Amino acid sequence: MSTINLIAPAKVNFVLNIIGRRDDGFHELETVMQAIDLHDDVEIQWERQTGAAAVCACGGGCDIQLDPGRADLPAGPKNLAYKAAFWMHNKFHREWRESVKIRIVKRIPVAAGMAGGSANGAAVLYGLAKLWGLTEDKAAMERVYELAAEMGSDVPFCLAVQEGRRAALGTGRGEKLEFIEPLECRIETVTPSIAVSTAKVYGALTPDDYKNQLDVRAFINAKTLEEKCALMGNHLQAPAIRMFPKIQKTIEELSANSDALMTMQSGSGPTVFSVFRK
Repeated sequence: MSTINLIAPAKVNFVLNIIGRRDDGFHELETVMQAIDLHDDVEIQWERQTGAAAVCACGGGCDIQLDPGRADLPAGPKNLAYKAAFWMHNKFHREWRESVKIRIVKRIPVAAGMAGGSANGAAVLYGLAKLWGLTEDKAAMERVYELAAEMGSDVPFCLAVQEGRRAALGTGRGEKLEFIEPLECRIETVTPSIAVSTAKVYGALTPDDYKNQLDVRAFINAKTLEEKCALMGNHLQAPAIRMFPKIQKTIEELSANSDALMTMQSGSGPTVFSVFRK
């Protein structure tokens, strides 16, 4: 049995610019994302079964066992970590009989706008790719990124973080990545004790929420941290606050009691983060 241990970092969105609704029902967006120190731990154990243990009716199969780290989280196909293992098996080892055991230590709050589930799923994609010797194969990793994009909009970025990238501009649904230099700053997060559905926040989004477009390129080209902070923004913050006023209260409390350069919501919320000089 082979084992790999990975960290799965959370992310924040410095800019989340909604351009409009797409024909497929998703929204076209531009977002600047950066990985932060807050992370989950992901342990993956993998074994290829041979001999009598490999016999199964379909000629192949994967026994997946997942400890999601919290009793209220799914341990089956609804969990992106489980789905990642299943999809990797079907993509690369369909004819094999193998087992995958995944154990997650959760630190990233759930449904918090910091891509915790996506980070776990991406860690499993990368961990299995590493165990299977695929990470040095460009064509194979392109296929892994295709899986990541199918799994969710944030998963490709979280997969890139596993490869050592820390910041990117995401376009399309957020899955098309242009890597940029990360901000040199300190980031502190506060997550109010409410669970926010990303789908419901997008459902509450109105054209008025994004009529004033955020200048993503100006943010990327800005030279100082202060200039970048002045250009930060999140079009999902307004609909999230309408649904959950506690987010606005958290922003106001943090802004009043710190020397932060910027305080705002990350992603669909409810996590609020503050940016400080390094």
